[in-house]
Amino acid sequence: MLIAIYSEENIMWIGSIGLVAATKNVPNAETDNLVQASIIRNGTEIRVLNLDYAEVDDHERGDSRGYTYSGPTKLPRRNDLTPVLPAGIGTIPMPYPGYGLEFSHGLSGHLQIKLRVNGDDMWIKDNIDLYVKFIRLRAIDFGTLAWLEDTHWTYIASWTQDVALSNDDDEGVPTWTLNLG
Repeated sequence: MLIAIYSEENIMWIGSIGLVAATKNVPNAETDNLVQASIIRNGTEIRVLNLDYAEVDDHERGDSRGYTYSGPTKLPRRNDLTPVLPAGIGTIPMPYPGYGLEFSHGLSGHLQIKLRVNGDDMWIKDNIDLYVKFIRLRAIDFGTLAWLEDTHWTYIASWTQDVALSNDDDEGVPTWTLNLG
């Protein structure tokens, strides 16, 4: 089941992504394998995010953990329809921010998240929640515009269908795509 709450305006740039991944609270639902979430725009993978903290045991039975990806190293700029300026050419303001993912036609029907577990140790997904911080062109003083990331998170959607992911065909499917819209 998909639950979505957001406006239908065309959202152009995502500067931060927050994913909350919950593991089903049933025997053998946990995994020790790396779980990844690929961000897909209009059928093309534009970023792979590791749902992993090196210092903790992720995806334990009944566990729910949040993962945040923000800034130019985690979300380098990936233009959609906005053309990239030639080298050495600039404008004020730039036609795009220095980082983030562009969705020229909004998120609905254009954003997918493909989950994968890297190995044959099954993981049973319980819920995935998606939050974002948008980057918007804003006036910072009289006559000056700048790209600024929202200070608050916007809830986008929850995917609540339980799915067993594994590279072992007897345990589950190797990938599961979460569709928005």
